Amino acid sequence: MKRLVYLILLFMLAGPTMTYAQSAKSGSEVREDQLAGKASTITISFSNSYLYLFGVKEGTKVEVVNMLGVPVLSVETSEANEKISLDLKKGFYVVRVENYIQRIVVK
Repeated sequence: MKRLVYLILLFMLAGPTMTYAQSAKSGSEVREDQLAGKASTITISFSNSYLYLFGVKEGTKVEVVNMLGVPVLSVETSEANEKISLDLKKGFYVVRVENYIQRIVVK
């Protein structure tokens, strides 16, 4: 029960930063040259079964949890701009990188 209340509060505090994942046929593509660029802030996007992280430090812990609070992924980044393959079912997920939290929706 505490975990559910925590997730509800987490979503309320995260604000209106919702990312929608699109299908592989009609999604916006993230170009490989974007992975090479440096960003001053953390940017998270999900497209075509890949989680793209921009502006993170090497060795940063990345966590993805579903709506029930069950961890789906927990890894450390090996580069400043990371591309992580994820096979997620439809639903809502929370991605946490350091103190930055973002919700993603997989359709």
